Amino acid sequence: MTTSSHKRSLEQIVREAQTLPPGEQLRFIRDACASDDVPYESVVAQMQSRQEWFDNSDSDDAPPPDPAGQLIGNYRIVRSLGQGGMGEVFLGERADEQFKQQVAIKLVKRGLLSRHIQSRLRQERQILASLDHPNIARLFGGGATADGTPYIVMEYIEGEPIDTYCDRHSLDLEQRLRLFMTVCSAVHRAHQNLIVHRDLKPSNILVTPQGVPKLLDFGIAKMLDDRAMMHTMAVTQADVRVMTPDHASPEQIRGDLITTASDVYVLGVLLYELLSGYKPFAIRGSRLAELERAICEDQPPAMSTAIASALVTADSGIENIAQQRSVTPPKLRRELHGDLDNIVLMAMRKEPERRYSSVEQLSADIENYLHDKPVLARADAWTYRTGKFMRRHAVIVTLSAAFIALLIGFTTTTLVQSKRIKHERDVAEFERARAQEERGRAQAVSSFLVDAFRLADPSQSRGKDITAREILDTGATRISRDLRSQPALQATLLDTIGSVYLGLGLPGDAQPLIEQGLSIRRALDPDSVDVARSLFSLNQVYEQKGELAKAEALARQGLAMNRKLTGERSLETAGSHCNLGYILRLKGELGAAEQAFQLCLDLRVALLGRNNERVTAPLDNLALIAQQRDDYARAESLLREALQIAERTLGNDHPLYIYHMKHLAEVMYGKGDLRAAEDLFRQVLELYRRVLGPEHPETIDAMSFFGNFLVATGRLDEGQAVLQSVLDLDRRLRPHHSYVGNDLENLGRLAFKRKQFDAANRYLREALAIYQETYPPGSDFIAWAWTFLGRSLLEQQQPREAQVALTKAVESWRIEYDKNSPGFATAQASLGRAWALQGKLAEAENALLESYPVIRRGTRATDRETASAVRQWIEDLYAAQGKPEAARDYFQRVEAAPERGP
Repeated sequence: MTTSSHKRSLEQIVREAQTLPPGEQLRFIRDACASDDVPYESVVAQMQSRQEWFDNSDSDDAPPPDPAGQLIGNYRIVRSLGQGGMGEVFLGERADEQFKQQVAIKLVKRGLLSRHIQSRLRQERQILASLDHPNIARLFGGGATADGTPYIVMEYIEGEPIDTYCDRHSLDLEQRLRLFMTVCSAVHRAHQNLIVHRDLKPSNILVTPQGVPKLLDFGIAKMLDDRAMMHTMAVTQADVRVMTPDHASPEQIRGDLITTASDVYVLGVLLYELLSGYKPFAIRGSRLAELERAICEDQPPAMSTAIASALVTADSGIENIAQQRSVTPPKLRRELHGDLDNIVLMAMRKEPERRYSSVEQLSADIENYLHDKPVLARADAWTYRTGKFMRRHAVIVTLSAAFIALLIGFTTTTLVQSKRIKHERDVAEFERARAQEERGRAQAVSSFLVDAFRLADPSQSRGKDITAREILDTGATRISRDLRSQPALQATLLDTIGSVYLGLGLPGDAQPLIEQGLSIRRALDPDSVDVARSLFSLNQVYEQKGELAKAEALARQGLAMNRKLTGERSLETAGSHCNLGYILRLKGELGAAEQAFQLCLDLRVALLGRNNERVTAPLDNLALIAQQRDDYARAESLLREALQIAERTLGNDHPLYIYHMKHLAEVMYGKGDLRAAEDLFRQVLELYRRVLGPEHPETIDAMSFFGNFLVATGRLDEGQAVLQSVLDLDRRLRPHHSYVGNDLENLGRLAFKRKQFDAANRYLREALAIYQETYPPGSDFIAWAWTFLGRSLLEQQQPREAQVALTKAVESWRIEYDKNSPGFATAQASLGRAWALQGKLAEAENALLESYPVIRRGTRATDRETASAVRQWIEDLYAAQGKPEAARDYFQRVEAAPERGP
């Protein structure tokens, strides 16, 4: 057929369609509407008035009479219940009064005639007669009225659409899934009888007040013919007209042959809406081309992705959707993420052969999910097989947990990268090939790790105790030897093994593996999320080694790369902010660190919710910054929130929970609550030694804090023994780390307390040498070391040397702190003492009088000791001037002044 070059009108399309054989009309209409920009529904309406299957020739303009009271068989019509595609449904009641019964009566619409419509109603009656299932509306009878209008009589269902019922009763996800499984049972019964429903929209599934779903309206269902196309059938033009577009399968939209897989797809759409509250596709118009593009070509976003997008864009409806599911929006996203996402997306695959093979199989996968069993939709997931292996080998459960967490992260970044490639290149074949490649890599990772863990199997170890270190060493050797031909997999495993070495506090062992993995990844693709991941691992190496400048440079590279690849508002970018903030805090750059942690916290709360364990890291670090600024109330509040979240999500023996507890102990000590602090410190040490081992960096750090606590509470010998053992461990395990400087400073302070000033000077100068290599000038580590060195020199009657040290201390404090900081005030008062000893009385008086009230307000034991010393210095100052009464007047004024916070 030839067509004119200009766009055809609606009338022209209808006329040309009528000249074609029935089998060619649908394809012609579809193509014509797409190319000539004519609304598809308008063409259908015209065809409805002109062809036998839409014949309205007997209708008139007058409204039909109200049929209420009319007798149909043994039933009397009460009222209309609604209209469908080919008929109207009425509520009827038994008219012979033999017993009370309400029914639903479907009548062909007034004016609709044709053998096609009558055949359709007879087919629906035959379908219902062949189905006997408690969740399918029953058939009571049928026939024709006196004027020849065909009808059927069905069970009357007093209920509401399944989506409305679920929302109104605020059913949680499990309750919705179980209700949906009952629907699947009814659909499966239809399929067993070779019937495809083809219109499984919410309004065709009513739920009774007792919570029983009932499947209705087999008006466009068809019997499958065993002899035609192996249980397939064609879709007629009328079928396309009466189906519900946004609850139709791709093959229905295209007019292709369909199978029972079409119902599987539509059930997937229904489940998507029941669980997420959103439709999988946004169909913006009624033109067939738009329907085809959306349903036949677009990949629906995962349900959890739809929820995450709503959170990021602050969709006003997301709170209501979550409330209707009895959860918060972040928790809804977490519950949908993973198996439920995969189940729904597998049911909605474009290719019928790639969906669940039956509705029964779909229902079984949901059952597996509810019982925490592996689901078919995750058949390729390495985490299932590896997880089961781990549980059988308790001896390496901690190590295996680290592997699993790292590999889940790898899979997540891989999926993000795959989606980005699809978006940028928009090539479906490439995406599928990419997915197959990544699936193969994940399987290879799983196989390799499981093989490595067999070392712990008694049949392999022959009774010998195998350590985690031996497993790692064996795995690292095999990676270098056996995986040269698979560079992507080799790089992944190198980074994984290296990261686990870091978790064991072995940065020297981790560094060559992580650097090798980074080199391989850069060779494969220098601008990828994998490279950003390796940069993160490598900056952790340098952080543990105390080389903070290198760590910061790598952290900034990783942040820039994640911003570019995943966007400003992604979990990867949030993690990069936290990583950078941690290094900046160690360097003493508190303002920049606080900004980085706040960005991390805001992003994670928006994407994951406030009660996710990944929120605790920025909370903890913000608390430490508050502590360094002597804001103990804020620090305690943030840490207690972090502890509650960690205990709820991870348990009270998880390293992250212990980490937060250690910091809370430090804060309680800073507040002056010594009993609470000691109880917490002892719990922390016991847990760390049991969970991580005595030589783990976290255990050593906890020992250091506890040693300082013992010193502060007067147990000097016990405290010195602990602090010396910490220094010995750090010098052996991480000799170039800034923590060694911290150990030396702690021993210097103790020596000062014991009036062993030569030893104090030696320890503090050695600490300063390390600090100045690793920290910026404004670091409080440097400021405190200069402060205590100056005070030690004062005690040795060396005021000039003390003035030099204390001037540097005040300059360091001034960079990040104001005069209301106890540290700043201590340095300034000590400098005043140095001036006083040199006869500079005016300068000394100003410094001492300004500093004393600040130090006096301090809550720590060291603050009280310092306040006592400064009080004596003020008395000495005025005594030297022959004005002892001035000192008394000053102290009376200070003590009478109202207390105020710093």
